[in-house]
Amino acid sequence: MTQPATPLQIPDYRRYWLARFMAVFATMSMVVLLGYQLYEVARDDYGMSVAEASFQLGLLGLAQFIPLFVLTPVAGLAADRFDRRHVAAFANGIDACVAAVLALATWADALNIPILFALAAAHGAARVFVGRR
Repeated sequence: MTQPATPLQIPDYRRYWLARFMAVFATMSMVVLLGYQLYEVARDDYGMSVAEASFQLGLLGLAQFIPLFVLTPVAGLAADRFDRRHVAAFANGIDACVAAVLALATWADALNIPILFALAAAHGAARVFVGRR
């Protein structure tokens, strides 16, 4: 049997690489979408100036970072105690719920700043557990 010349010739590696690429792409897309939605809602619905809406974006980043700061030890413990694939799948499920709520709230024209901050915090918490592989 010959050895593969590149890792991409190994089917399991290709599946892992594709899944990881899609997960990172989805995570980054969610960060951008939350920021865009917050800026638009702050400017259009709340009548904030550019500076005020930009400050809200900074607070949104903080809302995504605080779960990382607080939950990192818990995520490490979960990764050690449970099957990491299940932990990551659960975290990706939470992220899927965040995306669904964001889509439904956008469709229903029900987005507001508190909802966006709650979604950002939930997304930040899910990211902590996805990163603990």
